[in-house]
Amino acid sequence: MNPAFPPSGVRPVLLRQRTISDGAGPRVLLLHGMADSSTVWERLIGLAPQHAELRRAEIHTAELPWRGTGPPDWAHRLESVSWLAETLDELADTVGPADVVVAHSFSAMLLLDLVCGASARTGHRLAGVVLVSPFFRPRPEDFDWDTMAALPEQFVRTMEEGIRVAAGPRSKPELHRVLAQRLCTTIGPYGWSRFFELYLRTPWLPTSQVRTPALVVSGTEDRIAVTGEAQDLVARMPAAALHTIEETGHFPMAERPARFADALGGFLRRISAAPEAAGERPRSTLVERI
Repeated sequence: MNPAFPPSGVRPVLLRQRTISDGAGPRVLLLHGMADSSTVWERLIGLAPQHAELRRAEIHTAELPWRGTGPPDWAHRLESVSWLAETLDELADTVGPADVVVAHSFSAMLLLDLVCGASARTGHRLAGVVLVSPFFRPRPEDFDWDTMAALPEQFVRTMEEGIRVAAGPRSKPELHRVLAQRLCTTIGPYGWSRFFELYLRTPWLPTSQVRTPALVVSGTEDRIAVTGEAQDLVARMPAAALHTIEETGHFPMAERPARFADALGGFLRRISAAPEAAGERPRSTLVERI
C-alpha cells in the first residue's frame, strides 16, 4: 500500500511568499530538512533587502510534511520525492513555476532524486538547484555496517546542532539532547526509513546525466553530511559547483547567513531564469497560503 495522501487532516504543504521582486529576478523556493521548518531560512531572508541578487528574487518558503508539526503519517508514502513534485505543482498553480529551488539535507536528497529522473515525469524544468548539506555516496560499498550503526547517533547529534543554532545565545545546552531525542521520536521509524532508503539509493542516481546548473553548499564542520560527500557529488554532476563554508556545520544558511547569501547570490548571477517563466509568470503581492 502506498497512500496518496495522509489521512491525518493536517495539510502536508504550506507555501508562503516571503519577498516581492521587480519581475526581473528568479522565483526561488526554499525547502527545509527533516524535523525542521522554514524558520531555518529566516536569517537568510532577513538579509535579502540588503543583498543585490537576493533583492531581485521572489522568495518563497514551504512548510513540508516532514516538519515537526507536519502530518505524522507522511512517511507512510513510500516515494517521498512525490511530495516534492506536488510542492512544485502547488507553487506553479498558485503564483507560477519555480526557477531555482534551494533544498537542505533530506530535502536536498529529494531534490537530487527529482532532477535525476522524476522531473521528466512531472514536467518541472528548473533553471538551477542549490543542494545544501546533501547526503551522497557514489558506490554501494561505501555503506558498511559500522557506518549504518553510527548513523542514528549522528542523527540525534545533528538535531542537537540545529537546536543550538536556532536558539543562539538563549539556548540551554543541557536541554539540547532531550529536545533532539524528542524530535527523533517525532520523526519515528517510518520517517527514519524514508531517509535511510533515499541515502542508500544515491549510488544509483544518474547524476552524470543532470544538465541543470547546480550549486552544492557544504559546511566544513558538518559531521553527518560531510564535505567529502559533497565533493563526490559535484565530481559526478557536469554542471555543478561546490562552495564550502569554513567553521560551519550542517546548517550553513542559519549559522553563516551572510556567507551563504553571497554564495547563493553568486549562483543566481550565473544562471538565467527560463525566458517563458520570466516573461509570463504573474506577480502577486506578498501572500501567505495556510
